[in-house]
Amino acid sequence: MSFPVLLTGAVCVGVVLLARWVRRQRSFPGRDSFILLHLGSLWWLAAASLEMAAQAPTCKVFWATMAWPGIIGVPTFWAVFLWQYVNSVRQPLPSRSLLGLTLVPLLVWLMALSNPWHGLFYGTGTTPMSAEPGAPVRYDHGPLFHAAAVYVYLGMTFCLGVVIRAAVISYGVHRRHYLAFVVVTLVPWAANVSYVVFDRTLFGFDPTPFSFAFTLAAFAWLIVGVRLFDLLPVARHLLLEELLDPVLVVDPQWRVLEANPAALKLAGLRNGWQGRKLIDWPVFGAELHALLQTSWSGEQDRLLTLAGPARYYEVRSRAIERVTRSGTHVLGQMLYLRDVTQRHLGELKLSEALATSEERLRIISSLHERLQEQALRDPLTGLYNRRYLDEFFSREVARARREREPIALALIDLDHFKALNDQHGHLIGDDVLRAVARHLGENLRGSDAVFRIGGEEFLLILPGADADEARRRLETLCRERAATPVETRGGPCGVTLSAGMAIWPDQGQALDELLHAADAALYRAKREGRNRVCSPA
Repeated sequence: MSFPVLLTGAVCVGVVLLARWVRRQRSFPGRDSFILLHLGSLWWLAAASLEMAAQAPTCKVFWATMAWPGIIGVPTFWAVFLWQYVNSVRQPLPSRSLLGLTLVPLLVWLMALSNPWHGLFYGTGTTPMSAEPGAPVRYDHGPLFHAAAVYVYLGMTFCLGVVIRAAVISYGVHRRHYLAFVVVTLVPWAANVSYVVFDRTLFGFDPTPFSFAFTLAAFAWLIVGVRLFDLLPVARHLLLEELLDPVLVVDPQWRVLEANPAALKLAGLRNGWQGRKLIDWPVFGAELHALLQTSWSGEQDRLLTLAGPARYYEVRSRAIERVTRSGTHVLGQMLYLRDVTQRHLGELKLSEALATSEERLRIISSLHERLQEQALRDPLTGLYNRRYLDEFFSREVARARREREPIALALIDLDHFKALNDQHGHLIGDDVLRAVARHLGENLRGSDAVFRIGGEEFLLILPGADADEARRRLETLCRERAATPVETRGGPCGVTLSAGMAIWPDQGQALDELLHAADAALYRAKREGRNRVCSPA
């Protein structure tokens, strides 16, 4: 338990106490990274203390390798903390980002632990400085050590760049604040550079962990003496004064306790406003008070409309709370009014234009659907025409293959239709065609389809029907049609049907093959006397 060991242990205790104190403070930018930074330094210091306390050289080298997660983690999270603090980032690090930041420290640690196998981290010249028990070890730094050092110095450079830039663009107490950050950042890195580059040691060991004693004292002074984190409320107040949008602070009795210049300008007030009830404020007080009485979440924006001339504001309310041992007490609310007049007027015009465009698009879509439907349907009978046949047949064949079912296809022709047209005229013929189309459509299942593919020719597709079922259904259609005369404008007219059928896949795989087979069967039905159903020979 030498003096260096006790000093390092004391610094470890100080780091733990500081991290514990910070954890209890209200959220400030980079707080989580700040805590991780000190946990990394604690790891480093603990390993350094164990290295100094160890007697055997192999134990000292082992504890030196164990320190690397802290050695790499400290500059990593120091850089993240400074960047978050300078840029006022309060959100915790996402899990994916945190995992990415820990990959390099873990990789360097694994390289250091595996040094006995490759010797690229500490070389063969790593030996004790003397033969005395517990003597410090002089490390022969290999290429992997120098690669890790480059990573550390890149982090150091980034840290210095962040705080120096913040100091350059700030003024007064803020500049002194960031210059103090620069000094605190430089001390540990200067100690590390003196060790790595110039081989300077303290008690025979790396002086970097000991420099954290100064860092700890400096941070304690900045936090307790200079009130480092108390600068944030001052910055918030300055920001409130410079905001172009109205901001008010009200107590639970709706009395206005604070208002920025933009709010006073909107209300036309100069004096006598503090403590005045919100409902009594001119211009917007009554409307805003009424809006806040409605049930809504302050995290969601509500629209406040002011008349003459029309002005529009998005209103957001945030509760101001104090957390004590007895519970959470609401002290009041902060009301933020964002002027969105130009945007809202633009949205109204855009909504009108979109409504007009949507109506036109609906009309165009409706016309397009009607034209598409007309292109696929026969205008006389309303049945599908040849254009839709290929698409329907391809879809049904794909389904039939999956379900291993047949498809029946039938060509139907009106018997002696040419003679009917010659005797009664084409108008009567059109009435007959419409009646037959209606008859076929009314006697089909939902999965079936009927097409008009010629003057008096129709095509039926019956998915899932085998030859026997298809024949029964087609014979029923022919029989019912022959039994009932068709009502036309010239009076009742008897009509019979002839049908030729084919079955997929027995009579063919392609549509043309099936149509050829069904057409041959239809001619056979004609030859055998019509008003009947025939299959391919």
